[in-house]
Amino acid sequence: MQKIKVNWKKMLIGVIVLFSLMTVGLYLLIQSRTYEAMDEARAILNEEQVSQEDGWIKIEAEDRIGTIVFYQGAFVEAEAYLPLAKKLSTEGFRVFIPYMPLNLAILNSNAFEEIIEEYRSDEEWWIGGHSLGGASASIYAASEEETIDGLFFLAAYPSDSSDLSEKPYPIVSITAANDIIVNEERFDESKDNLPDHTVFYTIDGGNHAGFGNYGFQSGDGAATITQEDQQEQVVDIMMSVLLEND
Repeated sequence: MQKIKVNWKKMLIGVIVLFSLMTVGLYLLIQSRTYEAMDEARAILNEEQVSQEDGWIKIEAEDRIGTIVFYQGAFVEAEAYLPLAKKLSTEGFRVFIPYMPLNLAILNSNAFEEIIEEYRSDEEWWIGGHSLGGASASIYAASEEETIDGLFFLAAYPSDSSDLSEKPYPIVSITAANDIIVNEERFDESKDNLPDHTVFYTIDGGNHAGFGNYGFQSGDGAATITQEDQQEQVVDIMMSVLLEND
């Protein structure tokens, strides 16, 4: 019987080429699904109190009373949350929006730790995010208590593995009435992972994408209020919770 000669070198090259093509294909697929920040959101990068640093965007507050680390929604550019971050900064909160790998916060849920290590201060530090960003923030929050003073969810809920039920700090969950992306059944089930003092709010007329500025999101409901109105309500709610627990 004649033996078949195997050219291992060519086979290895073929595997490498195939893997490279698959990687490029995956990257292009993710890029095609990414929600880009709207022009008015991106323009905020040019404002004096905003700086792009190694790994995150920082929005400074003039009279700072605390710091918020905000995790973006899945496949949404970090810059899309600058209008909301700017509104929070006018209320005295310095805001950090980490740049996440592939715009997926789940790939770097410990980003809060990197930021607080560099900017550690005595004022309150809050963590939270939008959609998958909120779930990712809960993963970090579940394993950390000393450095966190509060947690917020925007159209989000804790992951199944994130038991926050014994956390002493304030937690606020804000949803939008016209959001049909959030799974209501899983949202209700996730409440078992939250403490009894968690406060829940629903914004009438808002939708899933209205928490950021990146246009309409596929599968979302139609909003009957503006993004600005929705985000102003978010700030009002968050400030009421923050001041109540100050």
